[in-house]
Amino acid sequence: MEKVDDEIINPALMLAISRMKENNNLITQNKMIGEALKARFLVPFDMQFKEGTETEKVRNSSNTNMAFNLVKTTNDEIYFIAFTDMGELKKWKDNDKQNVMIMSFDEVAGLVQRAKDKTAGFVLNPATTNVTFRKNIIENIMISRNKAMEQEKNKAKSEQGAALAETESNSKKGDA
Repeated sequence: MEKVDDEIINPALMLAISRMKENNNLITQNKMIGEALKARFLVPFDMQFKEGTETEKVRNSSNTNMAFNLVKTTNDEIYFIAFTDMGELKKWKDNDKQNVMIMSFDEVAGLVQRAKDKTAGFVLNPATTNVTFRKNIIENIMISRNKAMEQEKNKAKSEQGAALAETESNSKKGDA
């Protein structure tokens, strides 16, 4: 656990969250989302072993189930949870034996998408900053990012084509 504690800290994301909470507007929201897309999170889970397999020396994965920790709101909405660092995780649940996975935004978003209608999204640092990424927001983020990546790809292809055309043009001038 010490390695995870040192490895995952996300100071830029925490600063962006703080600034968004101080002045919540489109600019600060987008900055926070941009930092969240670059971040790596601690996602707690429980290991459940099939009855009679608890003492296996070599673990057979078909005898093991992972259950991600969830929180339920007063409106009965269920959210996956993720943390920016070990300190935030301990504020939620101080358990030295807590299993955690290190996941990217895309991986946590994938959990939400695979859960279909069973969850409403995921919440970041539920005991403190409590930033909620609802399912529809996650979908919009992914769509926007995919469009931006497609535009970058098209721009790069266009620039590559222009550079190739210029090289060919210069080559023909040299032949003349």
